[in-house]
Amino acid sequence: MKLIRTAALAASALLIAVAAQAAPLKLKPASPQPNPKSGLSVRYSWAGDPPARIQTLGEAKQMLRKAKGGQPLRGLDYRDTNEGDPVLTSGKAFNVAADIRGYIRFDSPGIYEIETWSNDGIDARIGGQRVGYYEARQPCEPNQRVEVEVPQAGWYPVQISYFQKYSTACLMMKWGKKGSGMSWVPNSAFGR
Repeated sequence: MKLIRTAALAASALLIAVAAQAAPLKLKPASPQPNPKSGLSVRYSWAGDPPARIQTLGEAKQMLRKAKGGQPLRGLDYRDTNEGDPVLTSGKAFNVAADIRGYIRFDSPGIYEIETWSNDGIDARIGGQRVGYYEARQPCEPNQRVEVEVPQAGWYPVQISYFQKYSTACLMMKWGKKGSGMSWVPNSAFGR
């Protein structure tokens, strides 16, 4: 009987822990609220022509310590490219690491779903919470969908580390209020 109670308590504790992990991530708005220009700021590092390569997000973050400013991004609407096309605004086609910063505007509070897409690795954060992560190489695919709590309308900080090694590149984001479907985040929602 004691063993059954102990097992029941352990199962209850596990369910509570899982439920706590499944709770929406609470975003922290920018303070003070900015009046940004459109787009996102970006800094780049380049590992050189092939066979030089970036294999992991960790390697990309090391490279970004020496990053240089690039032409701002229009937002996060960079669809899968053709092989040999430049990555984002870098002017380079391969072995590019990018440090992207700025803001995203939510027009109303509530629970939202966020989904990042990348080719290759990404570490994306909004309002201090991780909303997208992939460590290595992949084709242009969704990373994961997360629920976030937006406590108030306004601007929220965005910070993204990203890299692309070979072949094609993409970097995109979807969003939507929970239960109302997802759509691509319009470029007009981003500021720098």
